[in-house]
Amino acid sequence: MKKLILPLFLGSLLFTSCGSKTENKAAFNLDSAKVELEAWNVQFESVVKNKDSVGFANLYTEDAVRMPPNSAEIVGKANILKSVVEPFKVIGSTNLTTVDVWGDENTLTTTGTYEHFLPDGKSVEKGKYMGVLKRVDGKLISSRDIWNSDNAAEQLVK
Repeated sequence: MKKLILPLFLGSLLFTSCGSKTENKAAFNLDSAKVELEAWNVQFESVVKNKDSVGFANLYTEDAVRMPPNSAEIVGKANILKSVVEPFKVIGSTNLTTVDVWGDENTLTTTGTYEHFLPDGKSVEKGKYMGVLKRVDGKLISSRDIWNSDNAAEQLVK
């Protein structure tokens, strides 16, 4: 009987110690995530204003996809870097305004509006966007975005 009690006691001790563990993981806070997203927007605006194509590309994951209007998608950080060289010659600054944010601690989806300005401050385009940002090494980095202008579409030449 004594031989049976010790294994049963040790087994029950092991079983109960492997049971439910309380995690010290902080609960996801959407308000904090919105503040972090606004900081990302400020960084985006800054790299556009400074015409920093490398800084712009670094806002995106290696496998990011940008989906511009009336154009093929732009895949990968290297292609994103190349894609902004020409627009940076024209655009003076950009303002982003967040409209909505949802998600969890690993992925945020956001919608908003944008406005592009020439270097002299004249507004040249207003539109809307949707983006998906992932948390990579503790930072929010864009993995997908799509946008389109509120301006009327120009007639396509046949």
